[in-house]
Amino acid sequence: MNARARLAALIPAVAALGLALLPAAGPSAAAPAIIPADAIAVGMKGVGKTVIIGTSVVTFDVRVLGILHNAGPAGDLVLFRASGPVIQSVGGIAAGMSGSPIYLQGKLAGALAYTFQASDPMVGLFTPIEDMLRLLPHAQSRVPAGPRVYAIAPMRLDGRTIRRVVVPALSVRAGPRPSGRTVRAVPDDTLIAAPAVTPLFVSGVGAAGLETLTNLLGPMGLAPVAGGSEADVPASLPLEPGSAIGVALLKGDIAAYAIGTMTYRDGDRMLAFGHPFTGIGPASYLLMNATIFQVVQGQQQNIKIGAVGAPVGIVSQDRPAGIGGTIGVLPRMFGVHVHVRDGDSGRDRYFNFQVIPSTEIAPVVVPVGSQGAIERALNRSGQGTATVRMVLHGRGLPAPVVRENMFYGASGIAARALAELPQAMALLFDNDFKDVAPTGIDLDLRVTSAQETATITDAEVPHDPVAPGGTVRVRVTVRPFRAAPRTEELALTIPANAAVGPAMLIVRGGGSGVPAGGTGGAAGPAAGTAGQGGGPRTLEDAIKAFETRDKNTDVVAELIGGTPPRTEAGTPAAGTAAVRPSVQWTTPWVVRGRIQIPIVVSGPK
Repeated sequence: MNARARLAALIPAVAALGLALLPAAGPSAAAPAIIPADAIAVGMKGVGKTVIIGTSVVTFDVRVLGILHNAGPAGDLVLFRASGPVIQSVGGIAAGMSGSPIYLQGKLAGALAYTFQASDPMVGLFTPIEDMLRLLPHAQSRVPAGPRVYAIAPMRLDGRTIRRVVVPALSVRAGPRPSGRTVRAVPDDTLIAAPAVTPLFVSGVGAAGLETLTNLLGPMGLAPVAGGSEADVPASLPLEPGSAIGVALLKGDIAAYAIGTMTYRDGDRMLAFGHPFTGIGPASYLLMNATIFQVVQGQQQNIKIGAVGAPVGIVSQDRPAGIGGTIGVLPRMFGVHVHVRDGDSGRDRYFNFQVIPSTEIAPVVVPVGSQGAIERALNRSGQGTATVRMVLHGRGLPAPVVRENMFYGASGIAARALAELPQAMALLFDNDFKDVAPTGIDLDLRVTSAQETATITDAEVPHDPVAPGGTVRVRVTVRPFRAAPRTEELALTIPANAAVGPAMLIVRGGGSGVPAGGTGGAAGPAAGTAGQGGGPRTLEDAIKAFETRDKNTDVVAELIGGTPPRTEAGTPAAGTAAVRPSVQWTTPWVVRGRIQIPIVVSGPK
């Protein structure tokens, strides 16, 4: 392992000790005075705080336009107008300003949370700070069941007289956010609110990976967009209400993070956003400081473009009223280490990234990030053959779990090489038996553009019936790609208690058979074992099934009988599944093809 890989391997362990790495909260982090929600009134004036460029917090003017009682996921929402040279210079409220604190009469009133897309960018809604403070003791919020319509005092906006505001419902697990197109379907006197969009900036993956993430994370309310990775922002940068912050799902050579604004800080405790991030409830996101490069104006909505800096804490709550966490303590992260050797050029590339160890997030993003790393290493994604070695790590595993296999793809070899990665992630994060406290996965690949495949062309067996306990000799011929055929004889033993009568001998390429038993839960075929009835009953069984199931390089000969096995008395064994004895020939190629041969299991003479 090179020095870079060794350093990356230490990151998850160091993260668990983050309190020793980060500056303690200073005196300036005292909780601010707050104004109760029932004291907020129409016409009140105040200021909002945010970052427009760099890391400096600036202020803009606000004026309360109306109160929408019980409109938010945790209580009231407050309609306001922003003004002043700072907010006008960037064209109004922008994505990334979520969480910008709003102060009235010198006291903290709430956090910018909603905007009106394709409408006046100076008008928005904020979540009262009283409702956000409930995040700190981890209280659950009561969420409205559906969209609600609220009447407001008539006001002129974009040449229209506005009399109503529609606030969509937000579930605890956020769904796709409303788009600007929704506005066109409502009356002219009505505004449709939408949570201030929090784009998920992604780096290290191509267009196809970005599209995959969009499809997978869209139901969580995230909108992945191409973005930069990390900036040089010191961890010692003071964080205060109005500071730009990053919430990271991935960090390292592959990164994915959202940029928002800190609303509240009390010592080492913080609140932000004013609306959910993904809405999963208890969370373990990486909190980072951030810098803003530019506010870009758009037709539907403006957007802050920036980059994250140093890790500074953990986001432990993701609720309808916002996110909350702790500064000075870092979350444990799941480390992914990818080593790719290009068999054509002999070049080695190493990639390391860390992922939040969430059962909802990690199994989704690790395959996408790993594929992006492979594509970057090869600088292509066409035909190829890949030899893959996976090593799974977890504090609750008896030992590292190792799986080796070979894959061929006529196109998209990077994706094909990771065909078993979802099963590995399921074993780590969602097996039926035990929380194994996953800590990381190592992926070692050798990829060549050569086609290293073989096709099963013939299989022969003697015509005579075979008795229980006897042996069937199977002569199998395979033809490697553009090479001379090879023949091997396999000896398949028939179980002594096998049922008498017709049976089917299957000769196939490994990895393509249907598992005999159950899946053992979310681990799918990886947790089953060909040749045995039923699925795994313990974690050890599931690990063994994952490590030893047949490989794509195997030629498998297996017997499929139509009845259960028999007892010594000749009666069917109660509660047992059909016997599937098998034998394998391991080749240096990815084997394809399938041949079925009917045979007869004879009875006593």
